[in-house]
Amino acid sequence: MSEGKFIADTLESVLVGIAESLREAQEELNSIAPLDGYGRPAPQYRIPHLDFEVGFQLKSETRSGGGVRYLFAPVKSGEASKEVTSRITGRFVAVPPGEGMPVPQLAADITSAGNRRTVTFTATTSAGEVLTGADIELNLDQEASVGLSKAAGVSSPRLTAVTLSSAVVKTDESGMAVTEVQLGGSLQTAARVVLVAELGFETLRLVIGKEVS
Repeated sequence: MSEGKFIADTLESVLVGIAESLREAQEELNSIAPLDGYGRPAPQYRIPHLDFEVGFQLKSETRSGGGVRYLFAPVKSGEASKEVTSRITGRFVAVPPGEGMPVPQLAADITSAGNRRTVTFTATTSAGEVLTGADIELNLDQEASVGLSKAAGVSSPRLTAVTLSSAVVKTDESGMAVTEVQLGGSLQTAARVVLVAELGFETLRLVIGKEVS
């Protein structure tokens, strides 16, 4: 292996290792629950960039029996060596979703009729374009619902009484999609229900309930 190839491969391993550690750190931060135990919004954290500096000392050893090897290690006695000391600085920068291109945006309007909630979604991009034929996935956030319900004085909200007419809806030519949520009779009156709508990596949280429109 040539000296240049050795340096390139070693630096690649070091930089990839830093990048992987940075990604894992951000994923750990992303795992923080959006609500605390009382249903209040919890702080969220992002790593916008990371400045780094890598210092290394390359040594090449010429053995008495012939051959040359490169390493990052002290040179043993009886072997000729030369050292190259270098320092590399740089910055890892968080790239916005879509790498700066227009990203999906999701909005919702909720209307009430008794214990039924009609949710109308509008899907667009950050550039104002309408998204047609896009799938919007809906899920009930059990943990957040229980947390908010407890904050409202309901220890057992009975979320099994909540049903969705469709867990996945597709936007029409106007970028709109509709689903209905039925709040069953056994759902506690003061309970809070948190719905999570996802369009790609865009997430929208909705809070509904019998006392919430």
